[in-house]
Amino acid sequence: MRKWLAATLALSLAACSATKQDQVFLDEMGQLSKEEILAKGDALAAEHDREEARRYYSFLADSFPNDPLGRKAALRVADSYFESKDIESLTEAQLRYKDFANRFPNDPNRAYALMQLGKTYSKQRRGPLRDLTPTREAVAALRQMIELFPDSQNATEARELLASCQEDLALHELEVAKYYITSKGWQGAYLRLTYLIANYPDAAAAVEARALLAKAEAVVGPLAAAPGTAAAAATPVPGPS
Repeated sequence: MRKWLAATLALSLAACSATKQDQVFLDEMGQLSKEEILAKGDALAAEHDREEARRYYSFLADSFPNDPLGRKAALRVADSYFESKDIESLTEAQLRYKDFANRFPNDPNRAYALMQLGKTYSKQRRGPLRDLTPTREAVAALRQMIELFPDSQNATEARELLASCQEDLALHELEVAKYYITSKGWQGAYLRLTYLIANYPDAAAAVEARALLAKAEAVVGPLAAAPGTAAAAATPVPGPS
């Protein structure tokens, strides 16, 4: 009974303390301008106190969602999660960058949000022989960024990261084609190789793919031109996992 009372008292004191802390924080916010709140968050972030910095950014973003400074703070919240690097934080950053890009299509920082979205997915890549979902999502975000903002200051970095992601996708197609060749499935190999060369012509894997395609064409012959086969190349098939 005494242990239960002690625990209850401890919880009550903690709640009271939290309430006082919240009130102190709100009182502080009442004394600061929007610019000062953002600067306070930036100072804390510079000291790697991301959690505390996030309190200031979140207050500004939630209180002024349509203000340019409020939107900037919303991106700072996403950045604070992105910089934490663990998978849970990356997922949170991913959701916030995507939300920003969707909610504010005309914001000048949308290019940055899409760039960061691509980077959050890219950081979750597991290589060409594993789940390619993060890689494909990264490609989609980066392509959108480049198409919408070709002259953005982040465009060069986006193109480089896009090429890296496409290398993984191309290598995946090459490995599956090799699997087919090993299994004497020349038609499947032909489809994979032609798909690779058509979609990732500048990838390093395309060099080997062209050499293998010549062998596949010699075996497949007229079957290679069968109607509908090009579309089939994009269909997942058994292969390395």
